[in-house]
Amino acid sequence: MNTFDSPYSSSTGIIQRVRSLLAAAEYKTAIVLLREALERTPTNPEILRMLGYSLMLFDHSAEAIRHLEFSAKLNPGDHDTQCDLAMVYRRLDRLGDAHKALDRVLAVSPGNGRAVALKARVLQARGQSAKAMEVVERSLKISKDPSIVMIYGTLAVELKKQGDAIDLVRETLENPSLERVRRSELLFTLGQLLDSVGEYDGAFGAFDTANKMTDPGEATDFDTHLGGWTKEAVEGFSVQPIDASRSVLVVGMPRSGTTLTEQVIAAHPQAGGVGESAVINDFLGSRLPKDLCDEDFEAGGKRYLESLQEAYPSPKILRVVDKMPENYLFLGPITRMLPGASIVHCRRDARDTCLSIYFQRFGPGLQYAHDLGTCAQQYLGYLRTMEHWAQMLDVPIYENRYEELTANPESHVRSMLDHIGLEFNKSCLEHHKNKSSVHTASAGQIRKPLYKTSRQRWKNYEKHLGPMLEVLGDVE
Repeated sequence: MNTFDSPYSSSTGIIQRVRSLLAAAEYKTAIVLLREALERTPTNPEILRMLGYSLMLFDHSAEAIRHLEFSAKLNPGDHDTQCDLAMVYRRLDRLGDAHKALDRVLAVSPGNGRAVALKARVLQARGQSAKAMEVVERSLKISKDPSIVMIYGTLAVELKKQGDAIDLVRETLENPSLERVRRSELLFTLGQLLDSVGEYDGAFGAFDTANKMTDPGEATDFDTHLGGWTKEAVEGFSVQPIDASRSVLVVGMPRSGTTLTEQVIAAHPQAGGVGESAVINDFLGSRLPKDLCDEDFEAGGKRYLESLQEAYPSPKILRVVDKMPENYLFLGPITRMLPGASIVHCRRDARDTCLSIYFQRFGPGLQYAHDLGTCAQQYLGYLRTMEHWAQMLDVPIYENRYEELTANPESHVRSMLDHIGLEFNKSCLEHHKNKSSVHTASAGQIRKPLYKTSRQRWKNYEKHLGPMLEVLGDVE
């Protein structure tokens, strides 16, 4: 039974259509259809599950978990529902609940690929990669499921056990009946493995093939966005009468050091992190000033601060970090909606940033990541956006250069903490010892001390990067 097959889904054409949309990663269209279907059949566990799964991919965790828990109640023996629940529990840092959901599956089906891989990722998120590898190696004796092979390869990079993993991934890729999505995932894993042992041509070939299996998206329409959010438009909204000084917004391009920055700050005893919160994007998204009013800003600001309070109710936590990179798009309206919030702008060498994005398997929200030229166009649009805000906003923005942070950690961390209103604490230099969970692509790297090895990484691949370098020009 594949991820979206069930006895509940065979009776209606809508489920068949949604299944096709999900297989093609057309999640937004699927969500619209699933909401309509749910109104007609509110107790269909398959509709509830697929809707919960799709919403989770866009970080709508609260709604996703509501649908998934209801689905699990209606159909408690469905393994995919339990795995989907574990995924959303993991995102909410409810790791105990995630383990329970996965253990319910593994007790019945110890070789279930999704459950094994998720179990390992939950352990890895808490810095227990060696224990995760033990779980995976035991499971490989039962099943060579592609999902288990993939997490084996990922952990092998972190634990320096690449040899056997490279062989196993290549062997798995030779299977002609391998599903397209699994082939893509394994190619990304192979690329990571080969990159880690210095086989750069082979690594690029694997990443390139994987990316070309997905239709490339387009860069953000920066002209429309910035043309709408002019200085006059921003100043047309009232500054909300709330104190958002608890909020620290870490923004920039993906793979620019946002996770590292969050972990450094969150290691402070008076700080915490919420990962990549979707609240601001849910509120603003593609909306322009003409679509909003002061009442909207008031509601959005209150909801955002409530989300921080829900995550950290203790008054001892003075600062809460939200590292959603794309919040850079909304800095203008954010200054009216969340007055007093600290802004930290992460910037990394453009070539290293774009390459790292291209080498990472992202969800449906970052379609531009599948083409080097388009990724470079997105980077230029991001720089243009930050320049736009710098010229019109009268708020301090801390420039956090990845290369400077890794070269001179203590001086840089001191000045960053001062910017957000916290005194220096040496725990921030030992962020890798923090027991908090990390659920992004940086989970493996973030458990290491600050290191410089990712600087100038693009030079290993320079001969392959023509389209990207042409677009970037002299931007560094």
